[in-house]
Amino acid sequence: MSIKVLQINAVYGNGSTGTIVRDLEHICEESGIECYVASPDINVKTARKHYLIGNKFDHIAHAVLTRLTGKQGYFSRNATKRLLEYIDKIEPDIIHLHNLHSNFINLKILFDYLAKREIPTVLSLHDCWFYTGGCFHYTAAGCKRWLGNCGRCPKRGEDNFSLFLDNSASILADRKKYLLNIPRLHIVGVSNWIAQEALKTFLKSKNVTAIRNGVDMNIFKPTISDLKKTLNLENKHVILGPGSKWLLPINSQILEYFSNNMRDDEILLLYGVYDSMGATLPPNIRLYGYTKDKEELAALYTMADVFANTTREDSLSLINVESQACGTPVVTFDATGPKETVDEEYSLSVPVGDAKRLLDAVHFLRDNKKPDAAEKSRAFVVDRFDMLSQYKKFVDFYRRIL
Repeated sequence: MSIKVLQINAVYGNGSTGTIVRDLEHICEESGIECYVASPDINVKTARKHYLIGNKFDHIAHAVLTRLTGKQGYFSRNATKRLLEYIDKIEPDIIHLHNLHSNFINLKILFDYLAKREIPTVLSLHDCWFYTGGCFHYTAAGCKRWLGNCGRCPKRGEDNFSLFLDNSASILADRKKYLLNIPRLHIVGVSNWIAQEALKTFLKSKNVTAIRNGVDMNIFKPTISDLKKTLNLENKHVILGPGSKWLLPINSQILEYFSNNMRDDEILLLYGVYDSMGATLPPNIRLYGYTKDKEELAALYTMADVFANTTREDSLSLINVESQACGTPVVTFDATGPKETVDEEYSLSVPVGDAKRLLDAVHFLRDNKKPDAAEKSRAFVVDRFDMLSQYKKFVDFYRRIL
């Protein structure tokens, strides 16, 4: 049976969800499924069958109105109507929605259309936005208002930034009304954790399943390089970490604890941040800057002795997976999706925010390193997170829901 699928996402070909959309597009085409992609990202023009949603002026206007009202996804009416005209033209059998929170689409117009046309709709939960009043995650904030009606949002100035108003209660009410009105709606969480969270919400009346995100094992693999020599780290035990997580204010005490308690030959190397920030850091914490491509990132993972991730909330955390695919073990906090990315033997999770246990886990893996650690780390993620096998599950899923 010939199938047409239209994916809609905020970005294409870059970032986590943009890469997923592109990879899924390619696997669909290889599997005989005709795949279209719609996005406000200019990079979507590199997709095989693409549609560019809106324009720069519309996106800016939407962003300004979002900040004034606290409501994202309530504007871009004309851009959304033109998108629907495109959908009518290509007549997809399935519409797959990814991230819609980048000021480019009118949710009511889109969801009313999907309900009226009864188009099978797949909704990927890359974060929690679709079943909350506007936040992407709520665990670190300790908020449970999303289980009821939201309101008095503790993250009003963060995820869905609003200058004046807290409209989280009305936003959640609209989410319930619009999404539950789509008769053929299927929810797919990118981890077991987020799928189980969705089942606590109004989405429990819909078909909810989990298909984990995957990584390209042909790119993320043990990669020989001279990075240790280039960085003058040849005699150091390198603890690699994402700077975007480690340098958050909430993790400042963890950063200080590591600096004060790492062994003399250990270096904490943070990547993905500007080098200029290094002036304020102690000498046993260094910055690598931004990687140019995934092959360089694979070499960086391979060069490290251990990967330490201080994320406090994530739907899954593919950086943990990428590191292990390169043979480097991981220590991570155990809340939300990241716990699913480690096997608790060759890689470990510890309670969120516990700096001592995080560093103890680093030392445990170092002092008890097994000769097959790199091989077993890679085997673990090949079995659970291989991009080809994971995204082919979507191909089977598409055929099944039709």
